[in-house]
Amino acid sequence: MKRTRSQLETPTPGFAIRLTDDSDLGIAMLIAEDDAGGYLPLGPVSTISEARWLAQRDLRQRMLQVEHGGSPFCPSVYKVWARGLEGHLVAAEFDASQL
Repeated sequence: MKRTRSQLETPTPGFAIRLTDDSDLGIAMLIAEDDAGGYLPLGPVSTISEARWLAQRDLRQRMLQVEHGGSPFCPSVYKVWARGLEGHLVAAEFDASQL
């Protein structure tokens, strides 16, 4: 059997494959975390790019709440948790200040 380029790439630590923005994660969870250690599950995602889009949308909504006098949960980081080789691991992380 001839090896393809994807078979030669080093897998992401903890996962069987190299994770990219469009890798199928199955059912992963996007979690928002604040600096105090609080967290808020936002929902299931299937790719890292979908998680990034959802995190950007969530942060925009929270900023609108602040502009209108609200005091919403203020995440500092968004993490994508997915099932890896030995349990659930962080597959991607987005700094809220960089979204």
